[in-house]
Amino acid sequence: MVIYAQDIMKKVNVTVQGDLSVCQGAKLMANDRTGFLIVRREDGKNGIVTEWDIVNKVVAQDLDPDKVNLGEIMSSEIISVDPTTPTDKVAELMNERNIRRLLVVENGRTLGVVTSKDILRIFKDYMDNVTEVVSKFGRV
Repeated sequence: MVIYAQDIMKKVNVTVQGDLSVCQGAKLMANDRTGFLIVRREDGKNGIVTEWDIVNKVVAQDLDPDKVNLGEIMSSEIISVDPTTPTDKVAELMNERNIRRLLVVENGRTLGVVTSKDILRIFKDYMDNVTEVVSKFGRV
């Protein structure tokens, strides 16, 4: 059975405006217990801000998070996949690009995000299933 990006993604129900301060964005991340925000861009496409962006582009630069907007630090060259992309291809792309989050986009609309935790979860489920099958039939 093939598992697709749409099967493991977390749906994106909320996007934020780029003029939101980094401090406000960090509070949203903390409240939602997530490490990223999807930021609406003026051109209709989405950007993403991660906790790493905040650390690297604001905190490490000694900038005031109340005075920096999410739109200033977001990544706008987004790597994305179609909802029907098999998860092995998703994992391969994330590994090649050294990213921990991958947007799932259809017809220019962001549907969800696949995270490295999602990949680890399905790998664990797969390994649990293999272990169960092996234990039923003995060692190979």
